Amino acid sequence: MTWEVEYTDEFERWWRTLNEAEQDSVAVSVVLLEQKGPALPFPHSSGITQSKHSHMRELRIQHQGNPY
Repeated sequence: MTWEVEYTDEFERWWRTLNEAEQDSVAVSVVLLEQKGPALPFPHSSGITQSKHSHMRELRIQHQGNPY
C-alpha cells in the first residue's frame, strides 16, 4: 500500500533552501514514509503524543548525520 504524503507551503519554502544532496536525503525519507505510512519505525519516525489524530508520526530526517 502506498500512503499519500501531503506537503505544506512551509515545507516547500524549507525544501527550496536545501542543496541537491540534502534534497536527495529528504526525498529518501519521504519515499519511506509513502511506503510505510504510520508503520515507519524509529529512527525514521517517532510518535507524537497528545495529537488529536491517532497514530500521528513525526518524520525524522538526517543528512550526513545531521538532523533536520
